Amino acid sequence: MSRPPRTLESVKNPAVQRFRDAATGAGELMLAEGVRLVREALDAGLQVVEAAVSPRLGDDDLRQRLQQTAGSFLDCTDAVLQRMSALESPQGVAVLLARPVYADEDLLRGDLSPLVVVAAGLRDPGNLGAVLRTAEAAGATGCIALRGGADPFRDKAVRGSMGSVFRLPVRHGVESVEAIEFARRHRLQIVVADGGGRRDHTAVDLRRPSLLVVGAEAAGVPAEWLRAADEHVRIPLKAPVESLNVAVAAGVVLFEARRQRL
Repeated sequence: MSRPPRTLESVKNPAVQRFRDAATGAGELMLAEGVRLVREALDAGLQVVEAAVSPRLGDDDLRQRLQQTAGSFLDCTDAVLQRMSALESPQGVAVLLARPVYADEDLLRGDLSPLVVVAAGLRDPGNLGAVLRTAEAAGATGCIALRGGADPFRDKAVRGSMGSVFRLPVRHGVESVEAIEFARRHRLQIVVADGGGRRDHTAVDLRRPSLLVVGAEAAGVPAEWLRAADEHVRIPLKAPVESLNVAVAAGVVLFEARRQRL
């Protein structure tokens, strides 16, 4: 049974700041906006802590689902939702979601040959989101975003992932030493994608349980990962191009892994 909505007309209401804080990655909630992303969050079974809709939302079915499932439902004016939003043109719906929490074993998904992606030092949340999207598309079982890099649960990364962050197990804020120990404990070969790699990415056996490490385009992979790597792979590029965007590079290696596994 749906609950009667609370009407929100003041841009000074504390709810506005809650949504704006979540957009930056502050706190334990994450922001999702727009019809498609909100539907994907609901379909993935994430907990909707608070939902805000305005007259601009023309999807009555989505409105009803949010009224029935959200911990708090706010019926807002368009002006209030505009202040809540991190988008230039809000679609009339935004939700605050509880961040999913995963254990190490969740990243393996019980797969006999898991494939976990490590984002090492990626500071651009849009790039990180694109890596998550690519990882899910290629069949990776999980992702680790190392401490010091972008937050996979802030708004730009959520949008960049196009909903993949709702489904792919992701751990954030992990130290390198912890991730390396995780790989050794679960017998995952550490494969570092490095422009100075000794072998082409097609020459390495990626059917084995693997941890694929990708770094920022400018800084590359941190030294501790270069030392820990079992394999250093490079993607052969036609001169004068020297490097690829990290999401593109991750995609090349991940889909080679998928090709080998199929």
